[in-house]
Amino acid sequence: MRLRYLDGKLQVQRCGRAPDRKWETAAVDKEVVGYVHPGGGGKDQWYHRYERRFDRLLRFRAKPSPLAVTFDTSSGLRLGANEIVLRVANVSDKPLAIVAQLDFYRPEVSRAGRPQEVVVPPGQEETLRFSLLLEKEGGGLAGLSLVAGGDSFWIPLLTHVEDVTGVLRSIAQILVDTPDAAAAERLAVLTREAEDSANASGENWRRLFVDVSRLRDELLLRRVHFDTLLFVKRKPYFSEQPFMDAHHLFNRPGGGIYRLSPVRPDGKVTPVVDSMGDGVYRDACLHFSAQRLLFSFGNGSDQWDGGQSYDLHEVGADGTGLRQLTSGPKNDCEPFYLADDRIGFTSDRSEHYVMCGGNRHSPTLFVAEADGSDVRQLSYNVFNDFNPTVLPDGRILYSRWEYNERSVTSLHNPFTMNPDGTMVAPFYGNATIRPNVVMFPRPVPGSHKVMALLTAHHGQTHGPISLIDVRRGPDGEEPLEILTPGLPLMGEHADDSRYGWFSDPVPLSESTYLCSYTPTVLPWLERSWALYVGDRHGNLALVYRDPMISCAEPIPLVPRLHPHSRPSALAATDATEAEATLALVDVCDGLPEISRGTAKFLRILEDVPRKSVRRGGVVLTSGTQIFTIKRVLGTVPIESDGSACFVVPADRNVYFEVLDAQQQEIQRMRSVVCLRPGEQRTCIGCHEPKNAAPPNRPLAALGREPSRPKPPPWGTKIVSFLRDVQPLINDKCTGCHTHDRFACGVILTDDLSDQFTIAYEELLPYVSAANANRWDHPDDVYPQPPFTYGSTVSPLTKLLDAGHHDVELTEDERLRLVNWIDANGVYYDRYESDAYGPKRNIFIGSPRDAMNEVHKRRCATCHGAHDGRHDTWWLSISRHDVKMSRALMAPLAQAAGGWQRCGEAVFTDTNDPDYAKLLGAMTTLHELLAKRPREDLLSIAGTDAERQKVELPPPPPPRKRTGPELPPGEWAYLSDLPWQSASAGWSSNGDKLPRRDRDAQDNLLQLGGRRYRKGIGTHAPSEIVYSLDGKHDRFQAIVGGAEARGTVVFQVFGDDKLLFDSGLMHGMRGTKPIDVGIVGVKRLRLVVTDAGDNYFSDMADWVDARWRKAGSASMPPDQADD
Repeated sequence: MRLRYLDGKLQVQRCGRAPDRKWETAAVDKEVVGYVHPGGGGKDQWYHRYERRFDRLLRFRAKPSPLAVTFDTSSGLRLGANEIVLRVANVSDKPLAIVAQLDFYRPEVSRAGRPQEVVVPPGQEETLRFSLLLEKEGGGLAGLSLVAGGDSFWIPLLTHVEDVTGVLRSIAQILVDTPDAAAAERLAVLTREAEDSANASGENWRRLFVDVSRLRDELLLRRVHFDTLLFVKRKPYFSEQPFMDAHHLFNRPGGGIYRLSPVRPDGKVTPVVDSMGDGVYRDACLHFSAQRLLFSFGNGSDQWDGGQSYDLHEVGADGTGLRQLTSGPKNDCEPFYLADDRIGFTSDRSEHYVMCGGNRHSPTLFVAEADGSDVRQLSYNVFNDFNPTVLPDGRILYSRWEYNERSVTSLHNPFTMNPDGTMVAPFYGNATIRPNVVMFPRPVPGSHKVMALLTAHHGQTHGPISLIDVRRGPDGEEPLEILTPGLPLMGEHADDSRYGWFSDPVPLSESTYLCSYTPTVLPWLERSWALYVGDRHGNLALVYRDPMISCAEPIPLVPRLHPHSRPSALAATDATEAEATLALVDVCDGLPEISRGTAKFLRILEDVPRKSVRRGGVVLTSGTQIFTIKRVLGTVPIESDGSACFVVPADRNVYFEVLDAQQQEIQRMRSVVCLRPGEQRTCIGCHEPKNAAPPNRPLAALGREPSRPKPPPWGTKIVSFLRDVQPLINDKCTGCHTHDRFACGVILTDDLSDQFTIAYEELLPYVSAANANRWDHPDDVYPQPPFTYGSTVSPLTKLLDAGHHDVELTEDERLRLVNWIDANGVYYDRYESDAYGPKRNIFIGSPRDAMNEVHKRRCATCHGAHDGRHDTWWLSISRHDVKMSRALMAPLAQAAGGWQRCGEAVFTDTNDPDYAKLLGAMTTLHELLAKRPREDLLSIAGTDAERQKVELPPPPPPRKRTGPELPPGEWAYLSDLPWQSASAGWSSNGDKLPRRDRDAQDNLLQLGGRRYRKGIGTHAPSEIVYSLDGKHDRFQAIVGGAEARGTVVFQVFGDDKLLFDSGLMHGMRGTKPIDVGIVGVKRLRLVVTDAGDNYFSDMADWVDARWRKAGSASMPPDQADD
């Protein structure tokens, strides 16, 4: 590129074809893109910035200078010694002293050059010569630094020497796998030539590079033992998540299906089908006979608008006999032939949504007759299924995404099923974090192994290629053999690759494959993908490239082994009440920690799909960080030998919990199984090894008729907290837990909070729930030991079992509570969210604005600028009587009928203008809720829960807001005091504020295995600022990272002076005490940094955070609560 400063303007001329080289004006001291490298990155996409190391070197900031420079690089660079010639000119009217230095950088080494000094007269130029030693092939950076006229400049020069040695090494690898005497001789000659040419000119070295590359390609192309290749021309997919790419979203039109013969870069290309209009050809699948193929065609779009649809077609391999098999507004994709010549495919005909994948219906598996008739649904996954194929034994192999109470990002892995939909089972990776996604699993000819693409949750269909050998295990990295070394094994987001990206792997053998490949870091460039043949070392040879459009989906045009036929023994039925039978051999198998006889029942639950609603994306269902709604189908008995036999509804996603004699949870299944009508299936145990054999003994449960689940107290309706549990809380708890946290610890009224009820949100820390919304968290992927979640370990049930103020529950009431806890504390019973949007917030618009005004004017001085939830619950409303809402009653004087929970009354009577403003705003909201109920109110319509009368107790005497049991005037807990300002990098409700007496997820504070009642929970990066009066002398706290895999640093500043630095702290690995003097400090700042890794798992807690008034001597009580 060229750069000049002319007539007071900065001008840039970028490289390119001569007619396109135009001078462009750029802003001085603003960042300028000097060159857009086609292999570079620099674009934020799906939570990750794709970039190459050199991307930052292609941007610069320029400023006027008396110095002009020109490089001479016409001779090209070579291995060994090079000379860089630099001409420097003085364009000023005074002599110019210039100091120049050329340094060299590689990732493994840096080398400083010798400075050169020259004085250049006005209007003259001088030539400087620098020695540049390139000791290794590959890339590097020469950095030229210049000092002239008091200013410093730096100019990068990217270096590259063709990697002849690397290609020679590749040829040697290929010859080890497939010996060839003649090729070995040629390799020896080329190796000697490379040794002799180490100091040759750059041009000669590049010529040698071409020669060795030609031999490598020739050897790899010899592994292609067929004459014709089918392939697809299309632009690469561009979606947020792989299931979208695998189906019908963001697919850009253009291309067709073609034949290449011979299979070489210069082979002849002829169309099979490319004249169906402006659309996307995709998902080609060749019949076993190699005479015809299926494909999907649709009117793809850069921006999905709901109008596009894909249909299935079939055509002869020679391009004749084109016919359409399916039609309609739905999307039918990814067709494949079954052994009986029926066709399987993925489709969104089931009209259900992924819980967090946008307003797009997602695919499951379907089957049809060979002519496309008699379409029947095959899989009923709550989430989605994609990339199907057929194994040699006749089973369908496909990828499936699920996150039933497990990590939403981590589990898109291969499953298998029979062609009739029975025997759905994990194939690989159902307890594996990396890779997040396994795509295009395909059986390797003549092998038990499968080849697949490994990619990220947030990313496109690109990544490394791997063999999967499930004989080495069902999970983790042990079964994987990466065939493309150097590419990252990805988790939630797509890491950068210095080696380009692979896709569409087609195994020819265990050591050879066809694929599509791009050398660029950005995987969606329209013309960058081409077809290659590769080996197990990652060596590649070009098969075909179209310079105008990407190429994908290579298919050898040869007959394939016909898979085994697996006829179904089930009668096809569409009955909605159809059932299946499941037998459990021994519940203790896989639960060695549990004594035989402890497990007495199984609870059967259903993970309910989101079907026939208008909204996709994330819809709030629960405060426990899960995405689905739940139905408890009931319990069945476990026999003394650990066996059970019972019926379950067919075509439903069910899972199980092992229960004790009190029907409280011992262990839960955090996956789902779906049985077809009439299917009979057996499982050996609970989390037993996948390849274990069942014991050879009679089962007690098989000596009787299968059990029918006994429903919970509310029947088999989908769980609703407001309908099924809140009435119990109203009866047993609100008599004490009504007015404020200082009077009663927790508040358990049925007032509506912004998204739930107060009681529900207050109980969440006491539920012991699983979490599906922590990305790639080990606890949310790997199996957990018994008594990790649920009612047995729930602090709530423990408190009640120990006796709590003479509260006694009937068996029906106890089971209500237990079933709700073990259903992971779900709140809503429906996905419909049209009334108040997917987050179901009711405190919005003008009512919220009015409440904010009053809070800021009358409340924030004491309570601070918090979210209106756990501290005071001022953002809540009584659904029975608006005047009984907390924001109206708590600040109102008791003499005026209020609760007066603020010490001194804020509103002395109801004539206060701000009281009237609050009442008006809340009345407006109350009337709106009556006309347009939030969905939890719809759940109780016409039920006893709606009619229940709730009597609130009289308020206790007014009490000044101090910490519990604190000696007055000595110590104060920071969570009881207003902060001046506060921020958090993340919070569960999105307000990005720290939490008083809760962690960032609104759970109880817990560090070092202890729970704490007092403290502040936050998430890095965080800053909390308090104003002091200079009359305090000590600050104390205990700090620690509160999330596994997190890394944080805690810092305390007094009047901007650093008082404490924790150093790097790993989440959940320990705590550190803080005890620092703050005499005279007027501004205390508590900081948590993310330690520079900028990741998601950086929850951090300041527990027992407190300061002491100067002159005090006593210590506050320990607030830890074991």
